Amino acid sequence: MTKTLVLALCVVICVLTVDMAAAEKTSHRWLKAGWRSQGPAIIAPDGKVERHLKRGDELSDAWYLSDGGVVFSFSQRRKAAGIVRLDSEFKEVWVYTTSDGRDNHSCQPLPGGGFLAGESSRAGAWMVEIDKDGKKVKEVKVELQVKDPGHTFRHVRKTKEGTYLAPIMNQNKTCEWDPNGKVIRTFPNGHYTAVRLPNGNTVTSGKPRSLEMGGITEYDKDGKIVWALTKADFEKLGLKIQMICGFHVLPNGNVVLSNVAHGAITKTGKLYKVVEISRDKKLVWFVDDPQFSKLNLGCIQIIDIEGKPEDALK
Repeated sequence: MTKTLVLALCVVICVLTVDMAAAEKTSHRWLKAGWRSQGPAIIAPDGKVERHLKRGDELSDAWYLSDGGVVFSFSQRRKAAGIVRLDSEFKEVWVYTTSDGRDNHSCQPLPGGGFLAGESSRAGAWMVEIDKDGKKVKEVKVELQVKDPGHTFRHVRKTKEGTYLAPIMNQNKTCEWDPNGKVIRTFPNGHYTAVRLPNGNTVTSGKPRSLEMGGITEYDKDGKIVWALTKADFEKLGLKIQMICGFHVLPNGNVVLSNVAHGAITKTGKLYKVVEISRDKKLVWFVDDPQFSKLNLGCIQIIDIEGKPEDALK
C-alpha cells in the first residue's frame, strides 16, 4: 500500500445497537482471519468468498500480499506456533515454526519480502524477522517482563524508523523498543494492536469498557492524545464495546473494526461483523452477512486499495 496507508488488523465488539440508516452501505474487498474464524478467506464486495483455507487454530494476524497470496500467523498454545505463507491459489508455500515452545501471533510483511513475528515464552520476548523463504534471519530480545506467554503479544509491528512497536496484552500498555530491544517509549494504553502512522503519530487499541481514554487512541510524537474513539463515542453510535482487538486505518482516516465471538447486535436484531467509522465518528460501512454470524472475524484487512503493505515502512 501507499505511504499514506497504515494496516493493522483484528477487533472484538460485543452487543451493538445502531441505526442502520445512519451508515452508507458501501462495500470493500477484504481479508478475514482471527481466532475461531475457520481460517483465512478473501471476501468480494458482494460477500462472495473468493478463496478460503479452512483452519481451526488461532490465527491472530493475516495479510494479503502483492502477489495475490496470503500470510497468516498461527498459535496452538504450547504445542506449536509460527507463520504460514500461501500462494495466490491458497496453496501452502512454507511454514515457519517457532523454537523452544515460543508463542507467536504476528506476521507483518517487511520490505524485501520478509515478515515479523513477535515471540514469547517464560524465558522472555523477542522480535523475530523471517525472510521471504520462511527462514529466521534476525532475532532481538526486547526489554519486557513476561508474565503469561500466551497473552503477551498479538500484533507486533516494525516502524519505518527501524523500531519495534507492540501492546502488551496482559499489561494493557504499549511499548516501543529501539533496534537493540531497549525500551524507548511507553504509551498508557494498548491491548492488541499498535501502528505508526505516516505522520509519526501512534495509534493503539484498548478496552473502552474499562478505559475511558479510548478503545482506539491516537498519540502525537510527544505522547499527547490527539484523537480517540472513546466509550462515550461508541455509545453515541449505539455501540457497546467489550474489547477492541485490531483496526485498519484507511488513507482517508476512517477506521475499520471487525468483531469476534459475541457479535454486534443492532436495534433490528441484525448482526454486524465489520464496521467502518469515519474521522468525524460516523458509521460509514458495515457487514451483516449471515454467513459470518457464527464466526470470529478478529482480523480484517481492506484489500481493494492500491499498493503493497510493506510500503508503509518506506
